[in-house]
Amino acid sequence: METVEERFEMTDNFGLFYRKWNAANQAERVILCFHGIEAHSGAFSFMGKQLSEANTMVYAFDRRGFGKSVEPGLPRGDTSNFGRHLADLKEVVDAVRAQYPGKKLFLFGHSLGCAYALWFAANYPESVDGLILAATPVVPGFKLPTREVVGLPFESVFEPHRMFDLLDDWPQAFKESEEYRLLTQDELCTKVFGVGWLVNVQTKLVNKMLGNASKIHKPTLVLQGNVDIIACPEGATQVMNRLKTEDKTLKTFEGADHWFFHALIPTASNRYSDEQRMTVSKVVSDWLAR
Repeated sequence: METVEERFEMTDNFGLFYRKWNAANQAERVILCFHGIEAHSGAFSFMGKQLSEANTMVYAFDRRGFGKSVEPGLPRGDTSNFGRHLADLKEVVDAVRAQYPGKKLFLFGHSLGCAYALWFAANYPESVDGLILAATPVVPGFKLPTREVVGLPFESVFEPHRMFDLLDDWPQAFKESEEYRLLTQDELCTKVFGVGWLVNVQTKLVNKMLGNASKIHKPTLVLQGNVDIIACPEGATQVMNRLKTEDKTLKTFEGADHWFFHALIPTASNRYSDEQRMTVSKVVSDWLAR
């Protein structure tokens, strides 16, 4: 299935970039994908093509300030208004629902995208029929230095658009990995972020993931790699324990890291085979069929 690239027009006339993969036959359902902190909608290219063959319409968009949705006058990794940044989610969901009335709509979050998906489902439960959460960053595999934990909130008030290199604080093993090379060589990926955006996303979304999970009554599939050093596996267990829905499934992939055999990364390498990646897409497609 070929990737289609278009833009959603927001109510403030901003064009939000998205990719979509059309269902092979008549669409039975729709998935809207939320990318991770450093990535963009291209991270769902493999999954989009695989799931579209299972009669699923797949959309993945670049959040405002990221990928190809950079705001005029700002660098990639920053937004002018965090409230507007979140409002885009509701407009996008409404736009997709309007195109497929009567079809179930699922949110698929990867890494930080899980925080967005949980926030949206907790606040707009009538707009969502289910969730897929891959590598929920509830228990991060790294910690910011104390000076940054203390200083960033103050900077977010006085210098909200100062850019901060977050990936520099990620685990050394990650910075020496092939995945780090693939991500940092991708011109659409993001390594530095506006301090104001970082503080907002941490306090309003990440810190509230478990609280938002406790408001979820819709079917939820949680995916986790057992060797993930970015979003530790115990975080997936905590999310599972907090979900209120009785229809919840946790699938752990042996030998998979944060990018699930490169099934959820903008540019894959030859490190993993399509067969390995398809073990992930098959779990998702089987769950959706059920």
